[in-house]
Amino acid sequence: MNKVQELEILLKEDVLVEIQENIDEALNILDKKNNNKEAKEELEYMEEIQNYFNDVIIDIDNDKLNEKDAIDILEVLEEMKIENQA
Repeated sequence: MNKVQELEILLKEDVLVEIQENIDEALNILDKKNNNKEAKEELEYMEEIQNYFNDVIIDIDNDKLNEKDAIDILEVLEEMKIENQA
């Protein structure tokens, strides 16, 4: 499996699922407290990330993402994972 395929699987089966869960959580908070600034900011941030990764998947589907870019994105995802565990 090359890095582009690895990235596609990771995005579809893990990253985007987790992002959607975070979006749902922020929406639930906003349903309860409409003026929750932190939840609004979290929602906006998660939606931006979701859009970015959806664009990456489109690029993968259209064979526009090369191996080096896939490796770069995988490294960033690994860094994000480490930061979230800290």
